[in-house]
Amino acid sequence: MVNRLLIALGLLLAPVGGPAAEEDPFAALDAQLEDQFQDLDAQLEAEYQAIDKAIEAAFARLKGEVEDVWGPEDASLPTQNAWVDYSEDKKARREFDFENGILLVEQIVEDGANGVSLSASLTQAVQGALEDTEADLSQKDDVLNYAKADLAAQAITLSERPSQSKQPVLAGLVSVSVGEISSEIKKQVPADGQGNNASVGKEITGVNVTQTKLANGAKKITVAVPFKVNYLSESAKRYQDQVIIEARRRGLPPSLVYAIMETESHFNPRARSHIPAFGLMQLVPSSGGLDAYNYVYGEKLVLGPEYYFDPDQNVELGTAYLDLLLSRYLRAIEDDESRVYCAIAAYNTGAGNVARSFTGRTSVSGAAPSINALSAQEVFDHLVVNLPYEETRNYLKKVTKAREKYRGLDRPNA
Repeated sequence: MVNRLLIALGLLLAPVGGPAAEEDPFAALDAQLEDQFQDLDAQLEAEYQAIDKAIEAAFARLKGEVEDVWGPEDASLPTQNAWVDYSEDKKARREFDFENGILLVEQIVEDGANGVSLSASLTQAVQGALEDTEADLSQKDDVLNYAKADLAAQAITLSERPSQSKQPVLAGLVSVSVGEISSEIKKQVPADGQGNNASVGKEITGVNVTQTKLANGAKKITVAVPFKVNYLSESAKRYQDQVIIEARRRGLPPSLVYAIMETESHFNPRARSHIPAFGLMQLVPSSGGLDAYNYVYGEKLVLGPEYYFDPDQNVELGTAYLDLLLSRYLRAIEDDESRVYCAIAAYNTGAGNVARSFTGRTSVSGAAPSINALSAQEVFDHLVVNLPYEETRNYLKKVTKAREKYRGLDRPNA
């Protein structure tokens, strides 16, 4: 019965004749289903809290393990814009920095290390980084592996469909070959594995190998491999088919989807934030992800992070959530461009905070008259000054600017 009612809700989300025509059916449906969803929502909330707690504990565990080796000042962990993983002993790590466009392979150097062995180890790590697929990174995700073990002990299984892509995550992003990188490593790592290294050949390949001392006294060696100058465009191409399919399915401009994706993750398919949010479009499982999955599939379900790390699934739900913001939550805003500006801000901070910036209250319907009295440019100008959080004010500006590079995809024949 619940699923049938949820499907009915999904059907009603389609526009039926403008804001005024939609208002009453939604209000009536919300009132009718409130009691029937109460038990289901409580169960989902309990499940989400258990998952969230397990992930938080797993992240803290990894953080502690890494700090024990690298020290608190030099510990690196996965973020929205960078994937980081470690060897089992935590003495070697790889960082795919999608925001700054660089691959870092780093290793703790023991006293008396053999330079030949060290060069071979670093080269092998770089080669693995250039060949690893999303499935490979999934297996090396210590946080999720720790969390899954914790949840299994509680008889909780994450709902997920891991990516099956066989394409390397960094495919097309690095122009230097493994052979060239290996040559630079051999040139710049001394035979005894010690000492300070000049950047021999850096101007030719862009590869840089350095040794530094950590705050805890340990020595590390770093291999830095730059991405191509146009790596963001190359990353965007990888997801173009899915972005266009989902954008057209929802009647949205692809440039809007792409701009949010770039701003949220810089195309890091395993992006994660402290909120927590996951994947290319940074969906929160307990809010935007839950709503979007319900909208698309007519079922309320708390999905595990691995579901959101699959690019196709993430784009599908991220685009559906954008559609929800535009066609339901912000439907009382009449001007299309004004509604888009408000949706961008709401994607980051919620529709209630957008309304609050105009009236001091969280009701969108209450703020709509004030918004509708302004031009689209005036709405934008008001938001970048009055949104409650600086992060959201900057977010609106970044997404709006990023859209310009993808405008060509908004043409019907793109």
